[in-house]
Amino acid sequence: MKILMLGDYSNLHACLAKELRRRGHDVTVVSDKGVYMQTDADIELRRHPGVIGSLRYLYRVLAMLPAWRGYDAVQLINPQFLDLKPGKLKMIYDILKKNNRSVFLTLCGNDHFFVKDCVDTDLFRFSEFRIGKEKTPFVKCDPIKEKGWLIPAHASYTKHLYDTIDGAMSVLPEYDMSGRRHMDPDKLIFTNLPIEVQNLEYSEMDREGPIRILIGMRGDMEIQKGTARMLELCRELETEMPGKLEVKAVRNLSLADYLEELKRSHIVIDQLYSYSPATNALQTMALGRVTASGGQQEYYDYIREDSRPIFCLSPLEDEAVIKERLRSLTADKEGLRRMAEKGRRLVERHNDVRDIAALFERHWQRLIKGSAYGDE
Repeated sequence: MKILMLGDYSNLHACLAKELRRRGHDVTVVSDKGVYMQTDADIELRRHPGVIGSLRYLYRVLAMLPAWRGYDAVQLINPQFLDLKPGKLKMIYDILKKNNRSVFLTLCGNDHFFVKDCVDTDLFRFSEFRIGKEKTPFVKCDPIKEKGWLIPAHASYTKHLYDTIDGAMSVLPEYDMSGRRHMDPDKLIFTNLPIEVQNLEYSEMDREGPIRILIGMRGDMEIQKGTARMLELCRELETEMPGKLEVKAVRNLSLADYLEELKRSHIVIDQLYSYSPATNALQTMALGRVTASGGQQEYYDYIREDSRPIFCLSPLEDEAVIKERLRSLTADKEGLRRMAEKGRRLVERHNDVRDIAALFERHWQRLIKGSAYGDE
């Protein structure tokens, strides 16, 4: 198959593309390379600040459109697959639909319907936008980050995409839970996130010296993901446990450098407002380290997993309770080792890119026939 992947988040499409090429497919990835993450892409497409940067970005997109035709499957990372406003995105999406055999959507990250479900429904007990009915610190400090997704232009464009897309793949349970409310469920398959497990070598964590906690920070998302809150809590613990605990915060590292930091750690703090472990957490577990992240019952139910190797974080839990649970975790090195082993096995069972790529393949093959580009 000839496949075009437009956009990427945390190496998701780039990871899939490598495996799909090993399986004989012709794959092209177009992305901003995760900016500072410097993930793989065949074509780097990044919007720079300012009017000139915006004009140059739009010119490049329009110049590449003639080459974005004749593909068996175009895979969009999100309805916001390019850094453009909804009207222009709709125009480009319609061109892609007309000139390719099929267009699919990776349900990943925020879009109009997902944010609406976080804000206006009882689907989720918490999210980065709400804790129960209360606005989160992220929304209180920057309300436009919520309101922007809910404007009529985003609603109209996203509904058009959901109604006309040939198929979709949800990579986390929360995206699947929301997506099934707004599109034909027959179009949607839950896949889980892909990880190159075979290239992430498991190693025993260091048993000597203090426990090392790593917190990966991204400057524009520290409040949104709850990492700023968790860093403050971990710093308090570090002060209370001199010589027994070391806390390190890293910001805006490349993917390669971040993986090296993971290997030097015992516990890695991922995010506070998630139901499920995302890419950073899964890479942490693959390397044999313990992740503190989303590990809600809904996640384990979705993947039908009895093991519980994630130190579950939740904004519904009092900070003092989280702190005491962390204190107990850091005091039990043998318990950490057992959690690390279980985490590696969980990722092997549910996130191996070879298995996820096969799910993508089968979904394409099932739904491509009958698309606007024609049958075979």
